[in-house]
Amino acid sequence: MDVPAGGSAPELQRLWSLREDVDVEFEEGPDGDALLRNRWSTVRLARPDRAGREALRRMTFGPISLDNILSGAERGSRARLDDLLGRIQHLTIRSVGLTDSELPLLSVVPISPRAELEQVGVGPDRPIRLSRFAVLSGAGRGLTLESPLSLFRVLAHRPAAAALLGALGWTTTLAELTAALPFPAAAVREAVEHLLGAGLAVGGHPGPEGCAAVFAEDTDPVLATWAPVDLLFHTRSTIGRHDNDFGATYAHANRLAPEPAVRPVPAGRRFALPLPSATDRAEPPFAAVVERPPQPVDCAPPTARLTLTQLGELLYRSARIRAVSKDPSGPPEYEISERPYTSFGGTHPLELYVSVDSCAGLPRGVFHYDPARHRLTLLTEDRDVLAKVLSCSRVAAGLAGPPPLVITLTARFARAAWKFSGQSYALVLRDTGAALQTLELVAAAMGLATAPLAAADIEAGARVSGVDWRAESSVGQLVVGPAAAPAAPGSSYHPWNHGV
Repeated sequence: MDVPAGGSAPELQRLWSLREDVDVEFEEGPDGDALLRNRWSTVRLARPDRAGREALRRMTFGPISLDNILSGAERGSRARLDDLLGRIQHLTIRSVGLTDSELPLLSVVPISPRAELEQVGVGPDRPIRLSRFAVLSGAGRGLTLESPLSLFRVLAHRPAAAALLGALGWTTTLAELTAALPFPAAAVREAVEHLLGAGLAVGGHPGPEGCAAVFAEDTDPVLATWAPVDLLFHTRSTIGRHDNDFGATYAHANRLAPEPAVRPVPAGRRFALPLPSATDRAEPPFAAVVERPPQPVDCAPPTARLTLTQLGELLYRSARIRAVSKDPSGPPEYEISERPYTSFGGTHPLELYVSVDSCAGLPRGVFHYDPARHRLTLLTEDRDVLAKVLSCSRVAAGLAGPPPLVITLTARFARAAWKFSGQSYALVLRDTGAALQTLELVAAAMGLATAPLAAADIEAGARVSGVDWRAESSVGQLVVGPAAAPAAPGSSYHPWNHGV
């Protein structure tokens, strides 16, 4: 390690501080209790001694060294202080610093009231690496390391700490890290042990001769089926394993205008849809609709011919807007709507696009559905664009020919994100499931066949809608058409049995 001319090598500093949301209050008198109010609860610490009170007071201002607190303290203060800090681990930030700067190298921040930093020792030759579930991100003020398996996040405050985190992207050892990194061996060890104790790095065992090291998380059957991004999404869109803002917070109310409840209608030719009317067709009982087995979609012309009347009834009963009103729990500028399918908080972020190959009364093309006026707007008759949508849908649904009609559900993500923190995308997906189920049940009651698709091409969808895919893109698709003849006994047909 390089040492400045005329100076001494920097040394390890073990630093302690409280989370920024912790407010410390001392009851009157030298022996009064300490109250630590925080986002989760209020912790009462009974009669902390002088060192404990001083440590708590200073830790509210930033990282401190406990050695400075204990200098000249009475006998036994260290044990009492360790016990006090052990009871508030979920409120305590542990930082690894060097004497050459007031800025720590990295900090380990608890993000759950159940967070406890394990004491993990590591030998010089033990294989170590970042967990395969660890995610590293930056926002211009350093790096953040987090994992769905950890109740901590690590903040890298100095570029030198980034070198440590980067080196742990490969299987290495403490001895190799110490030789490669430009700070003291004690600081490298302390940082690695903190990462291991927080569960953001993992220790393994040497594999058989000539084989890679073995890490427990790679052979854990519970983790084997999880992709890191899916597990992180699951933990961050629920509560219990993070400290992010969550729920209907209206976090963007003071800086962004909300998306309207009804999207402005795009330009294009309009096609009015018929309203459902009383017919001789008897409505089947709801139980019969729910119990109806999947029906294969008939793609054989000329029988595969939907009508404009059928399409109008399907969209009216499934997706029209019944009412628009002010959100009773939010700012006055945010409107919510009521539609046949449920939407959390009334956000209704979904838009419907209809790709038509064969429907009496409509040209072939891609249309946008206006749920307020119950009409379609023709967006494009481009054969290549339509062929792309129909081809992907045909393969995904396992159809013998092009589907008569495909309904694509897109989401205006800002509609949900403006109101909800932490769970907006998860709620979009739940809304999508509710909308697809409503479409399928209505179609079944009408005697039509449907095939929900497991994936949609967001690039193709963006070309059709002309909207930035980051603002609005596909979240679900449904093939709709006349029902084909009943499948032969023993047939294994199901629209979900196929992939793209």
